[in-house]
Amino acid sequence: MVVVTAEPPPGRQEPRLLVSRRRVLQLGLAGGAAAAVGPGLAGVARGEAVPARRPPRAAGAGEGPGAPTGLRTSGLVEPLGLGADDVFFSWHVDDAGRGAVQSAYRVVVTGPPRGAVWDSGRVASDAQAFVPYAGPPLRPDSVYAWTVRTWDGTGRPGPFSSPARFETGLADADWGAQWVRRLTVEAPDDPATFQAEEQFGVWPARAEYTYVRREAVLGPSPVVRARVYVSADQLYELYVNGSMVGKGQAYQFPDSQYYETWDVTHLLRPGRANAFGILYTWQGPAKGHPAGAPGVIARVTVDHDDGGREVVVTDASWRVLPGPWVAPTQRDEEGDPVDYTEHVVGPAVPTGWDRPGFVDAAWAPATVIGEHPARPWSRLVPVRTRQAFRVEPAARLTRLPDGAVVADFGRVYAALPQVRFHHGVPGRVVTMHAGYVLDASGRVSTSHGNQHTDMSYAYVQRGGVETFRSFDYLGFRYLQIDDPGEAMDAADVAAVTKHVAVPDEHAATFRSSDSVLDAVFELGRHSALYTMQEQFVDTPTREKGSWLWDGRNESMTALAAFGDHNQTRKSLLEFAQSQARYWPNGAINKIYPTALGALQLAYFTAIYPEWVWNYWLHTGDRALLTSLYPVVLRVAGFLHAAVEPRTGLITDIPSDTDVPMHPTDTLMNLLAVNVFRRVAAMGAVLGRPRSEIDGQQNRRVALTTAVNRRLSRPDGLYWDGLDSTGVPVPASSQSTNAYALSFGVVPPARAGALADHVAGQGLATEPMMAADVLEALRTSGHAQAVLDMVTDVHRPGWANILARGGTFTWEVWDPTDTDAAVAPLAALYPGNSMSHGWGSNVLAAIQRTFLAVAPTGPGFSTFSVTVPRTTLGAAAGRVPTPAGPVTVAWTRSAAGEIELDLSVPANTAAEVVLAGAAGHRVEEGGRPLASAAGVGAPRASGDALVVPVGAGTYRFTSRSG
Repeated sequence: MVVVTAEPPPGRQEPRLLVSRRRVLQLGLAGGAAAAVGPGLAGVARGEAVPARRPPRAAGAGEGPGAPTGLRTSGLVEPLGLGADDVFFSWHVDDAGRGAVQSAYRVVVTGPPRGAVWDSGRVASDAQAFVPYAGPPLRPDSVYAWTVRTWDGTGRPGPFSSPARFETGLADADWGAQWVRRLTVEAPDDPATFQAEEQFGVWPARAEYTYVRREAVLGPSPVVRARVYVSADQLYELYVNGSMVGKGQAYQFPDSQYYETWDVTHLLRPGRANAFGILYTWQGPAKGHPAGAPGVIARVTVDHDDGGREVVVTDASWRVLPGPWVAPTQRDEEGDPVDYTEHVVGPAVPTGWDRPGFVDAAWAPATVIGEHPARPWSRLVPVRTRQAFRVEPAARLTRLPDGAVVADFGRVYAALPQVRFHHGVPGRVVTMHAGYVLDASGRVSTSHGNQHTDMSYAYVQRGGVETFRSFDYLGFRYLQIDDPGEAMDAADVAAVTKHVAVPDEHAATFRSSDSVLDAVFELGRHSALYTMQEQFVDTPTREKGSWLWDGRNESMTALAAFGDHNQTRKSLLEFAQSQARYWPNGAINKIYPTALGALQLAYFTAIYPEWVWNYWLHTGDRALLTSLYPVVLRVAGFLHAAVEPRTGLITDIPSDTDVPMHPTDTLMNLLAVNVFRRVAAMGAVLGRPRSEIDGQQNRRVALTTAVNRRLSRPDGLYWDGLDSTGVPVPASSQSTNAYALSFGVVPPARAGALADHVAGQGLATEPMMAADVLEALRTSGHAQAVLDMVTDVHRPGWANILARGGTFTWEVWDPTDTDAAVAPLAALYPGNSMSHGWGSNVLAAIQRTFLAVAPTGPGFSTFSVTVPRTTLGAAAGRVPTPAGPVTVAWTRSAAGEIELDLSVPANTAAEVVLAGAAGHRVEEGGRPLASAAGVGAPRASGDALVVPVGAGTYRFTSRSG
């Protein structure tokens, strides 16, 4: 269906931003509107030049701040399709003076229908991130611009920033489109039967691929803005006029189905036929996603220069065709429901189907399920995250004696294999398989390193020049083409890598005097990036599932390495949904979304509030903290309900049996102590009633007392738990004692000896909790032990992964598919993964310990820079924060003398801790600290000197004598 509007559409001026931003601002701020928003923005509206960023100026120079920079809307640069209630603003304060702070801001939003939409006025606040839009309701499918100015600490204003844009998406009532699908034998053409099958979960397990297409002749006026809003259950590719626009995600339950918005302005042809195509797949219920139901929906909005708007929506006029994927089998050989193998019949690919003029008379009409909302899709939710793709050619190609070709991509990637043939033979079947390791003959192993997963592909050639590319992704390093039938070079074989688009893949940097430490940092960065998929996934190969503890660890790296908060926000909200869906008692699913139903592991439930707190420290996102507070409050209630009154300890807590727990489990009790601590802190941040906060604190104190009375050993260490008779189990693991340190359970008089014990064990914890052990050692002053553990190439750990040829963090330190006795956890994780992201958070540990930067206030409003005492001689790098990057470079001589270069972003403050510098001659910029601008009064803490500083660039030196 094509709808042509007779009147100019809402906000029709705004699309002209694509043609002339200056003209739009002149229209939108004409007359009184321009005066209302102040002289800075009015000047932009008059077409005056926006001044370049001013050079740094000395404190007290008499100038106000510069125009804010780094504008983001909901964490994104000029995002498309935001929910009308999901608009938050952030910026960087431009003020190079030492101690620079923001005392106030003013945000002005312009857009349809008449320019000024919302003016916050002058708001006395230092907030510069997650500032919510608070104006009148925003129109759907519209373009808005916004700008901001700030005031410095003395009340001097700065100019308005250059404008930034954002676009709104669609509410459920705005779609006017119909869910459609292809009629299959298993899914009869009967809406009632369709809905009943979905409702009662009787969809058969299968993989279903469907082409959907429609052509539409557009009006002759030039196209100034065109957007496609699209969702498919479960995954799709969108094509317009022969170009693939993007691949989309929808691994969610139908009552909160995701949709995405795509800019197709440059692809459309006014006055001519335009082809819109979608290829989607539905693979039924799986461990990594719920069942949903096969279906697709799309709405195309086209704005013309003459003010007209055309709308194309999915309906019965669209045509459908089965995809050429045949005889799929599920990949997991252990029986878990996962995705399917891909065997593609090249001659059945409808060449040119995505271009105008393609004859689709043999295609069937689409079956209409109903206009949105239609069961089972009761809600469509705009998703902020997007997938990023890059073609990675083979690093090396090897031809084996039997003619097979093995491509080595140098590292493990999450990717779609792609092979180009130059001399295809009609009907020739080319088999392929991906993998992680090679066997002794140089072939890609199918028995080791593949996580018990069928990683095979097959392609029936069409003939001539042709390309095979899988639809979905796997994690792999190698791809073997068993008999390509022709000579190939490295350019013919590629891995189309896939991960969530992040603000900057190298936002965080690190280099040091230890090359192994640097390599481990990169190992963590790479591993986290490629476990950022539709959700954080445990591994991009097996179930591709979003496990809670895995996601928490990977999120730590995503925040620290990329400055990305949207993937974490999305995942935290999803796990909160699992509580509402399954757990009235306050637990949280261990994996979500999933087709496996209510599954809860108490350890995982208990780590969720810590994840929320880490997000808060990295972002300062008060809106999300407010939204999730009831969730963590219920988590606290779930844990407290398991406290056994006689002992005061959590005992026999309901939990799945994936990871064995003692009847009275020390780790479980320690995690609960931390939950009560974090929930109390969140309540204080949000101004909750004093009684509510005190209630959590009282729970924390009582449980801490019980742990120390009943679970501590005479030597000050902690048992791992009590058996069913109340007798201590003999084990006292490193992780148990490390968490006791981190969560403040250890009495101060015993903390030093306990920390020494943990440090003296080497790394004796599996990857799931290993970085938490490092954090406990960092905070207890054992940086050298952290360095030893991270860089030891001979004992289990990250450096050992690298020494053994690994290029991605592993699920266990000794992964194996055959011998469960090799590693303590191997029996629990058969086919354990050589591409597991939960070990990636070593990057955060390196950043905090050796680059020495750790947040102490929300959104890095305050942070510490603790130059460690260690054999590491130097470190330098950058840490992304909402206020801008923190940069650090330090050296420490053998004699303990320190040089530190530090850049503190405007509107933040830091506490510099120079270990071993008490009693030294410490200067900043060659001046005594007492006369250095922006430097507070130093104080001694043991043998360290603690120096508070405001924003600015500093150079500290510490010399003995």
